[in-house]
This record gives sequence, C-alpha cells and structure tokens, in this order.
Amino acid sequence: MCNQSGVVTRNDHHENQRTGLMRLTTHAWCFLFALCLTALLPLAVSIAEEPRMGAWSGGAAVGFLGNTPDGTAFATNLHADYFMNNQFSVGPLGQLALTGDLFQIGFSGQVKYWWEVAGIDPRLKANLQAGLGLVHANYLTSDTSFLIPLGVGLDYALNQKVSLISTFLLNLTDLDTGNGNDTNVMPGLTFGVRY
Repeated sequence: MCNQSGVVTRNDHHENQRTGLMRLTTHAWCFLFALCLTALLPLAVSIAEEPRMGAWSGGAAVGFLGNTPDGTAFATNLHADYFMNNQFSVGPLGQLALTGDLFQIGFSGQVKYWWEVAGIDPRLKANLQAGLGLVHANYLTSDTSFLIPLGVGLDYALNQKVSLISTFLLNLTDLDTGNGNDTNVMPGLTFGVRY
C-alpha cells in the first residue's frame, strides 16, 4: 500500500513480508500433509481388507468443513484404522482445511464402533466415532487448540479391498485467530474411499 504521496510506508512493507511468510508456512504444511498421504496410501492399499481383528485399513476423503475462522473450507481427511475386533477400531485422523486465506490442520486419535446396517445390504456398515487431538489454524493470526471430533459414517464395500465412505464430523474446538474470527463447532462432510 502507498500513502497519499505514493510512497510505500514501513508498516505496509512489514505487512507484505508477514503475508508472504504466512503463505510460505501454509505451503510447508500442505507439503507435509501431502508427504504423509503419499507415505500412508501404499501401506493402506497393501494390507487393507474387510474389517477383522488385527487388520489395518486406511482411507482418504474430500469434502467441506463449515464454520472455520474463514467460513466454509475445502477439506481433506486421511485416516487409518486398526481393528481390535469386528466392531471396534482405533487409529489416527488427519484433517486439512483450506480457503483462499485459511490454512487449518488437525490430528486426532479416533475410536470407532462399527455395525452392519440391517435389512439394507450386507456390504453397508455404519460407524460412530469420537476422538481427541489438536488443531492449528492460520488465518489473521495463528492459533492452536484442542480438537474433539465426533461423528457418524457409512462404509459401502465395493469388493474385499475397496469401500466407498461418507463421514459427518462435528469438530469441537476453541480456535481464535483474531478480530472475532473464533469458532467452537466445525461441521464437516466428506466422501472418499477406504482401502
């Protein structure tokens, strides 16, 4: 920005440097998230199968996350599940949310309860999940807070190796990125695959 005489002020120069640094930080987090995705997917594909005791399964989904500090954001979720038996699994969940100005990333440990949806199709399973973790948002300022994802999901097995998934999560948190841009509940809906 220039003042009335057309001269760039010192504050504007520092603001431009700060914005550039925030974008660089955002790109670094995106690179780290993509690197984790690249590392997890081969593992998920190589050992995935229908849920059974001792099995690992992984997946990825895309969708939307509402009520972020910058409104509705594009969302990507990555997860892995270790099945303790046919009904319970535990594992990590990574959530990435992006808008033009927002970068938000969250990691949590999840517990899921699975059951077959009776009377519809034996390949359709539902799950309830809850977790605990941390979320970091970079919007006007940066903030890190607790993250409690609660949700429900559907899993439709296409074959023994691949399922289509849909997940609705309510992310409870206490993010405050400045200027009244805080949030406590972020609903998210994603669609993807489980291997």
